[in-house]
Amino acid sequence: MPDKDKSVVNAFTLFGTFLSLFGLGVAYIQIHSINETSQQTKIAVEKSLLRINQVLSISELSKANKTIQEIQSFLLHQKNEIALMRMKDLKSILIQVKYNEDLLEYTNNNLYNQNITDLGSDINNLHDVIIGVKKGLNFSKLNQNLENLATTLAEFENKLKYKEYDT
Repeated sequence: MPDKDKSVVNAFTLFGTFLSLFGLGVAYIQIHSINETSQQTKIAVEKSLLRINQVLSISELSKANKTIQEIQSFLLHQKNEIALMRMKDLKSILIQVKYNEDLLEYTNNNLYNQNITDLGSDINNLHDVIIGVKKGLNFSKLNQNLENLATTLAEFENKLKYKEYDT
C-alpha cells in the first residue's frame, strides 16, 4: 500500500476482509458437513422405515395364524357361525398380505393363491351347511386346508424374521 493509504481505518478494513473470507470458508465447510450428516440421517430413517414395515408384515402374518387357530377352535366346538365370520376375516387379511410390498416375493405364487381359493371354497361350503342348503361338510378337509395355510404363513413369517437386513 502506498504511504498515503496506510491508516488505521484501512488496516481494519483489510483485516476485516481477511476475516470475512476466512469466515466464509469455515461456513462452507460447516454447510458441507451438515449436508453429509443430513444425507446419512435420511438413509438411516429410510432403513428404519423399511424395518418397521417388515415388523408390521410379520405382525400381520402372526395375526392370520392366530385367526386360523381361532377358526379351528370354533369348528372343534361346533360354533360354525363364529368360525364362518372369522374365516371371512382371515380371507380379508390374506388379501391384504398378498398386496404388501414386503411380501410380494412370497405371496406371488400358485400355492398362496390356491390357499386363498381353498379358503373361499371352504367359506362357501360352511355357509351352505349353516343355512341348510348342504347336509354335511368334510371338516377334516377344511381343517387340512387351514393347516396348509398356517404352514405357508409360518414359512413367510420366518423368511421375513430371519432375512438379513442392513442396519
